[in-house]
Amino acid sequence: MILGIEGVSCVGKTTLAAQLAPHLNRPAVIPCYYHASPDPTLLPAPEPFTAEHQLSNIAQFLDVEDLRLTRARQALSEGRDVILDRTVDTLLAHVHAVGRMHGFDCDDQARRLVTSRPVAMPQLTIVLTADPDVLASRARLRKGMPTIFYDRHFSEHFNAYLTRPLAPAVALLDATSGSLDDLTARALDHVHRHRAAERRPGPTLGPHPFKEAS
Repeated sequence: MILGIEGVSCVGKTTLAAQLAPHLNRPAVIPCYYHASPDPTLLPAPEPFTAEHQLSNIAQFLDVEDLRLTRARQALSEGRDVILDRTVDTLLAHVHAVGRMHGFDCDDQARRLVTSRPVAMPQLTIVLTADPDVLASRARLRKGMPTIFYDRHFSEHFNAYLTRPLAPAVALLDATSGSLDDLTARALDHVHRHRAAERRPGPTLGPHPFKEAS
């Protein structure tokens, strides 16, 4: 199984991935694009001001996705589960949010770029949400965190995209409702229900876990 964990920065994706890992089958936890990049300093700035720059940025992040895809394929070939800390939907959510903030719209072009290449497509994505003020207080504790990542408008637009992502199945969870153990239990409940639904006869819930280039 490929499980995706999504949401804006500081919402608790990496923490939840670590909490879920002991409950899955020897999962490969594949880090976000920044940490999966061979040299994160070469990644583009998070706030492009034109559609052209945004589309160029997507192409760079898709090169990192190639590396993540290779790791996901290797893990699945070994019979292991995969947890993606961010998915390709993060790239499209970012495009949507930045475009709305700066007055351009290249959502369709970005979507075509992403769907034209093989990517690791989660069978289930858990989207974490949180109050923007909580996120901002967390982000200020992270040295060097770009201010856009704790901008209320960015969060709103980012999450708006995630209501209609590429991923075939999505569960939204409030990351600040209850304890971490409670959040983990709620996430696992979605995982177990998804697995059970996939085992039942009838139509599948989603495509093969790798989205191949069309």
